Amino acid sequence: MLGGLAVVSHRTDPPTVREQRDLAAGVTALDQAVGLTVGQAGPRTVPVIMPVTIDKGCRITPLRSGATATGVVRFFTATGGGADFLTVLANGYPAAYQVEVSTDRKALRADAGEFVALRGKVISPEEVQVTLTTGCRPVNTEVAHLLPEYPQQAGPRQLLTTLGATSVDDESISFAACPAGRPAVTASALGHGVTAKPTAAAGDLILNTPKVYAYRSGPTEAVALVPSGEHDTRAYVTQLC
Repeated sequence: MLGGLAVVSHRTDPPTVREQRDLAAGVTALDQAVGLTVGQAGPRTVPVIMPVTIDKGCRITPLRSGATATGVVRFFTATGGGADFLTVLANGYPAAYQVEVSTDRKALRADAGEFVALRGKVISPEEVQVTLTTGCRPVNTEVAHLLPEYPQQAGPRQLLTTLGATSVDDESISFAACPAGRPAVTASALGHGVTAKPTAAAGDLILNTPKVYAYRSGPTEAVALVPSGEHDTRAYVTQLC
C-alpha cells in the first residue's frame, strides 16, 4: 500500500523542489516575472530590460550538472526617486510573491513562483535594479532554444547616428511578456565617436546625470543613454507594456 502511494505521489504531485523543474520551465516563469516587473514602470520611470544570461556548469548534485538563467531589469527614476519606486514595486507584485522589504527601504526579495527568486535593490538614489534567477536546474533541451529570437530594432542605431556616432555596433535585444500579453522590448546598441550631447535627443526628461540621460519619447517608449568612454555611448530604447 505504501509503495502504491509513493508511485502516485511521484507521478501526480506538483514539484516540491527546484531540481524537479527543468530550465525551460524556469525561463518561462522568469520571463513572466520580468514582464510583470517592467509593467510597473510609471510615467516618471525609464526601464531597461537586460539580456537573459544562461550560465552552464553549476552542480545540482555532485554527479549532475545544470544551468542557471538570470534576468535583470534596471529602472532609472527622477532625482532621488529610487527608494520610492522600490516601494511601488513591492506594492505592485501579487500577494503570492510574498514580498519582503528591508527596514531601510533599499532592498526587497520575493518568490516569483516556480522556484524563481526575485531581488530588488536601490543601486543609487536614481536607480533600482531587479534581478531574477532560476537557480541551478537540469537542462533537457538545447540552451539556444530556451530564449526565442526577436528581430533587432533600428531605434538605437538611428538615435546614435543622430547624435553623431561614426559607427554603431554591439546591438542586442531583450524582451519579456507583459501582463496584457504583448512583449516589452529593449533594443540596445553602442555608438562610437558620439559628438552631440544627450540633451540633443528630444523627449520628456526623467534624469540627467553624468552616468545616464533618461527620458520618455512618448507614452509607450523610454530611452536611456549611458556614456561608455569619452566619445562612446550605449543607447537603450524600450517599448513599454
